[in-house]
Amino acid sequence: MNQRVVALYLAAIVALCFMVVGYGRKSGAGAPRLGSPYLFVWSGDAAHTASDFLAVIDANPDSPSYARIVQTLPVEANGMMPHHTEYEFPAGNVLFANGWAGRRSFVFDLSQPLHPRLIGHFEGRAGYGFLHSFARLPNRNVLATFQSHGEGYAPGGGLVELREDGSVVRSTSAVDPGVDEDLIWPYSLVVAPKADRIVSTSTVMGWPDWKELPAGSWPLEKINTKDTSQVQLWRFSDLHLLKTVTLPKDSGHHDENPAEPRLLSDGSVYVNTFRCGLFLMKGISGAQPSAERVYSFPGGTDMHSLCAIPVVIGHYWIQTVGALPGLIALDVSHPEKPIEVSRLTFDKQFAMPHWLAADRKGDRVVVTGDEGSWVLVARFDAEKGKLTLDQTFREAGSAVPGINFDREQWPHGKTGRAIVHGALFGPN
Repeated sequence: MNQRVVALYLAAIVALCFMVVGYGRKSGAGAPRLGSPYLFVWSGDAAHTASDFLAVIDANPDSPSYARIVQTLPVEANGMMPHHTEYEFPAGNVLFANGWAGRRSFVFDLSQPLHPRLIGHFEGRAGYGFLHSFARLPNRNVLATFQSHGEGYAPGGGLVELREDGSVVRSTSAVDPGVDEDLIWPYSLVVAPKADRIVSTSTVMGWPDWKELPAGSWPLEKINTKDTSQVQLWRFSDLHLLKTVTLPKDSGHHDENPAEPRLLSDGSVYVNTFRCGLFLMKGISGAQPSAERVYSFPGGTDMHSLCAIPVVIGHYWIQTVGALPGLIALDVSHPEKPIEVSRLTFDKQFAMPHWLAADRKGDRVVVTGDEGSWVLVARFDAEKGKLTLDQTFREAGSAVPGINFDREQWPHGKTGRAIVHGALFGPN
């Protein structure tokens, strides 16, 4: 093989590797670095009559179809209220997503992003119902929070470990004999395998007024007015409940309705609340764990100013803040003293930002709104701690950034406006 042929061969190999790793850098200043080529958005028909679906968006800025919905996969079920997906793209390309009001969870094969497949669905597991959130384990199984036990929506749920086919590995109740059962509603969780711990929050999800409650449920008014302040600590190795911690109260009600626990880079665990408090869990490896409020975000006083899902990138905590509306980034190098380093305020049409997930191959985060029909992408410079809105992520001819899910036509048909919730970049 002569030198010219060898050179061409090597150049082809390099180009192929570049395509596999991620999208390229666009010319010009401020272009995003290597990142994941697709966005997957879990979507529900707004009228609850057509099928809910998974949407695939081209997230490669070098692609001619960038920022376009290039595929949709109906799940042949309507009125499911698509809610949480996994927060991170799964290593095995098998994604879990829940349809909250439909009491059904779905399992997708995303190994071919432009041709996603629904490979299964399930409802209750091990006697528990109303699955809410997922956490991936080192063995690739999924640990899920179930808010209820039995058919009705009522307190007393638990944790269930599932294989990728949805079958049960083990399960355990979240009911603590020393705590009023009315306060036990497993909501979200984080796993700290090195510490042999799980931290889960306890908050009532609430119920939409357009969906009938199943038999055996609490009354609607009671469900939608119940406040909690509980966080639970578990031993990961055997799913043993170690302690239920009640967040310390303050005059601003920042302790109410714990939302999302997250593991920080130093092994610490933060828990935020929908009422915009941020708490450091202390002593989680010991016999007497506790919680300390270390920060308060703006808002949390009404439904439109709640704080919802955060994401951790390096030594930063990025928080959705309804009161802005937008995002706030904190430097959490010293977990007991977080410092705001940046905030990004959206236009008012992007009210109630709720969901947030990071592109682990790039510098982007995806944002969706609570009961909204929009998807935005922000960028985070981890060297400077700076948030900016990605102005390139917009539909052709649009005067505003983002993707609008209020449309008539989709790749799967003419079904009208959709509500979006869980979204994530991939593959990684």
